[in-house]
Amino acid sequence: MSKIQGQRVCGPNLGTYSFDEFDEKKQELARLKEQATSFWEQEKAVLVAHGIQECCNILDLACGPGVVTRKIKSLVPDSHVTGVDLNESLLQVAINDSQQDGCETPTFRKADCTNLPFEASSFDFVYARFLFQHLSTPVTAVAEIKRVLKPGGRVLIVDVDDRDLDVTPACSSFEQLTRAAGVFQTEGGGNRHVGRTLDGLLKSHHFANVNRQVEVMSSEQIGLESFFRMTTQFKIEQLPEDLAAEMRELLPEMRRQLASVNATISAGIHVASGLAC
Repeated sequence: MSKIQGQRVCGPNLGTYSFDEFDEKKQELARLKEQATSFWEQEKAVLVAHGIQECCNILDLACGPGVVTRKIKSLVPDSHVTGVDLNESLLQVAINDSQQDGCETPTFRKADCTNLPFEASSFDFVYARFLFQHLSTPVTAVAEIKRVLKPGGRVLIVDVDDRDLDVTPACSSFEQLTRAAGVFQTEGGGNRHVGRTLDGLLKSHHFANVNRQVEVMSSEQIGLESFFRMTTQFKIEQLPEDLAAEMRELLPEMRRQLASVNATISAGIHVASGLAC
């Protein structure tokens, strides 16, 4: 993804998120790690409920800096866990951090989720976390997931749907930012309303026992400032330069408005699963 005046252009196979296009990469890396740790107990409960502890070969798609991949390995230490991502910078962070753990580590490798470098029926659990909102061809990714899953293997897809993003009381500048981010993500081929489509995607590829539920995450769990930074502020970097500059000027007022009314931000995270057959 590269940004130019008035529009945003996505690089090949990167979807609508590209870590290397962030001006403040250290800040974005810290955000990614915070996002992966702040709600881990809730995320872990979802993974356990979907049977990850009974699985031997686990694939984590678009693993980023590998925080969740490493947590999955700790949760299921006897399993082989593989994390894949297209971004070499994030993969190197994942590898370096993993080597410091001092125990058996996951495998990390560069891979495109629409063209995975694995044999058919290689995994019994595939996890895709906040990936599908960025994909212009999610059907291709689902087909690849099904190909690499063993018969009876499970896919678990976790992603957003801005229909279920809420701030109470309402904040006009917050809504302006989230609306703009959604528009430009759509123009780049992504979909910030992908959550509601996930079960349909799985059914269209003949997964069995398809289910979709919504997990609510809220600023009441980790504090307003942390939640805002983790889920909203970073979107400014994904806007065209002229609009991003306008949103940066609004940030202090946005924060003031939210804090003055002790606002609550909540997001409904859609969790879809199915079995390959």
